[in-house]
Amino acid sequence: MTKGRLIYVDEDPDDIELFQQFINEKFDLKIIKIENDDDLEAIVDEILGSQSEALITDYLLTEKARVKFDGQILIEAIQERNRHFPCFLLTSHAPDALNATHDARLVQSKSIPFGGNDLNEYKSLFIIQIEKVIKAFRDTRQKLVNEFENLSALDVDKLTAPQKQRLLELDDSLDSYGFTSSPIPTKLKEDTHIALLSKLVEDIDTLIGMKK
Repeated sequence: MTKGRLIYVDEDPDDIELFQQFINEKFDLKIIKIENDDDLEAIVDEILGSQSEALITDYLLTEKARVKFDGQILIEAIQERNRHFPCFLLTSHAPDALNATHDARLVQSKSIPFGGNDLNEYKSLFIIQIEKVIKAFRDTRQKLVNEFENLSALDVDKLTAPQKQRLLELDDSLDSYGFTSSPIPTKLKEDTHIALLSKLVEDIDTLIGMKK
């Protein structure tokens, strides 16, 4: 597997340096240092536009920066636009982070990447965990892309009903991965809309008939 693309977000320059030492070129690492008055949506745009495959963010981004969001809010904003994007919430305030997060599996103790040599086993396990979530994210997304491309390359007039349905499902799935536009054939969408409209008309006729 090629080196995973990881992004780390923190407001503390000392912790950023410690994290860089922890990663030690095991990943293609991008750093975003939070500064006073940084805008949440701008940070989200930067992360999703970076082609990174996983995010690790500090939980308390307000300790050394004046911003209106923390790491959990950042993760929620990321996953609103890419539901499957792997994220980790790094903290030395585990109770608060666990209480704030929607998924306890995201929370990791800062003591692991920033600790001493006595934690080397846990550091290695964390690296493996990051590698595995990146691989799963990459493989699943690519499988969807490949299937979508294969189906969308077929003549839309020759697609079977299950193939049409699957193509639309794939379009929705890719949208949940942050793909803003997929080349679904216009005719297929029109056919689907017509089918849905016909079903709606049938339902209305049935309802009217029941009321007579």
